[in-house]
Amino acid sequence: MEKEYWLVILCGFLSGLLVFGGKVFSEMGLSLYQISVFPSLMSTLLLFPYFLAKKGYKMERKTAGLFVLMGLVIAFVVLAQYGSVIVGTPVAVTVLLLYTQPVWTIIFSKVFLKERISKMKLVATAIVLAGMAIIVNPLQIQGLGGFTGIFLALGGGFFLAGWTVIGRVFGKKNYDPVMTKFVATFVSILFLLALYPAISWFSNDRTITGMGFDLPFKIWVYLFLFEVFAAIIPQVSYYIGTRKVSASDAGIILLLEPVSASLLAMAFLGQALTANVIVGGALILLANYLVIREKV
Repeated sequence: MEKEYWLVILCGFLSGLLVFGGKVFSEMGLSLYQISVFPSLMSTLLLFPYFLAKKGYKMERKTAGLFVLMGLVIAFVVLAQYGSVIVGTPVAVTVLLLYTQPVWTIIFSKVFLKERISKMKLVATAIVLAGMAIIVNPLQIQGLGGFTGIFLALGGGFFLAGWTVIGRVFGKKNYDPVMTKFVATFVSILFLLALYPAISWFSNDRTITGMGFDLPFKIWVYLFLFEVFAAIIPQVSYYIGTRKVSASDAGIILLLEPVSASLLAMAFLGQALTANVIVGGALILLANYLVIREKV
């Protein structure tokens, strides 16, 4: 298997830290906006010297448009994934619902990238849908955090598919992966800040809109490490990997994220894996295996 596939696999495993970390930070008292914005600010500060070193970097108008779209998509993804666990949806359920994204990714990659969709990918997608249906048991939806949490997680899956496909576009065009991470994150911060007044008007809950910077030093250290290992390393790996890995393949391979996130939540947060989550998760893993096996 080519190294690019291993990089996408690495992205999947490390990305499991995102929702798990969001839940940990929320239990430490951080708001949705603090969790969404502060790590991204650290990312831009850390990568800014690299940006300055690339004085000859030129951005075409079309590329700038893609970065704007990417930034908007990332803003919605982070609000959805962290918002879901903050309103009470278990980490395992949130990440598994986020990863209904292969359904949308296959549609987007076929329509916008003209990628060939094999029968195996269609079978894998059907298995993902079956897994999702088992996880979201309508009779137990309140136990999953209610309709708000489910809606956020499913919506996050839609926008995550957008990130998957746009990332593939940057990969195919061989854009600098570190620059891609820097610019996309910077633009996403602008969108998050632009959305802040509307969200504040909609909800005055400080667990959602709190934006104080007076955090203990150790929290800033945790946020920094979180951004490095849950965002910078996996996302740069993804942008490199998608130079050769198709968006539809990547979308299914990234289903490794729910596995690592669910195990972390079980080990450190005491969140039990119920039978329907285990069975649904197993089906999603099976879909992952089918796609990877097709490339070995």
